[in-house]
Amino acid sequence: MAEPENGWSPLQRVGGAISVLAFATAVVVAALAARDWTVDDPAWLGARLWVVGPALLVGSLGLVPAVGWAEAATGLVLFLFFAVPAVLDTALITKLVQDVRQWVRTDRSVTVTLNGCHHSDTRTDMVDNYPVTSEVYACTYSWTTGGRSWEQVRTTGENHHDGYRTRMWTDPSTGELADHDAFDIALKVVLTGIVAVPALVFGPGVVLAMHESRLLRRPARPVRDAA
Repeated sequence: MAEPENGWSPLQRVGGAISVLAFATAVVVAALAARDWTVDDPAWLGARLWVVGPALLVGSLGLVPAVGWAEAATGLVLFLFFAVPAVLDTALITKLVQDVRQWVRTDRSVTVTLNGCHHSDTRTDMVDNYPVTSEVYACTYSWTTGGRSWEQVRTTGENHHDGYRTRMWTDPSTGELADHDAFDIALKVVLTGIVAVPALVFGPGVVLAMHESRLLRRPARPVRDAA
């Protein structure tokens, strides 16, 4: 009697199934936490986030019976290589959707007057791997729309004189104020697409790996030798 087409033991199959479930749980929970963090929801620091570590550990241990310790560690690194962009892209897409929705809401152009600008903070950005420091100023923005007068303290990168005027966009019903920067939106779309490449490879890659390994498939029946 010939050997079966694949020889995974029941323990290896159970471990493989647990590993797939644990890794899927880790990436989904991490993506939800990234979404909450993007929308300033404090829930991202809740108990849900702490599921990620144990899920990664269980996922790695589940691979050990099938592939061994070294290969399981390699599998974890490979998983993170593709899963981290998927989580990051969740945050980027959430932010992009927020910006587009704000663009749609704030559909009326208004003249805004700035007063009382004063130094409020110092910001450091990395430009070509070098820290670049810039000053941040807080100003009182005043404008009129929908028959109502509005005021809001906002930050800006310039110390404007009292009475400085600029054009911005607002929602007449709520007074929400916003800048419409088409270049910023386009840049976020491009960045989201770039980060999405490994994320899009991740899902089909896992399915293909599981198919090729035959780890999660029903064991093949022994093939009888020809007489």
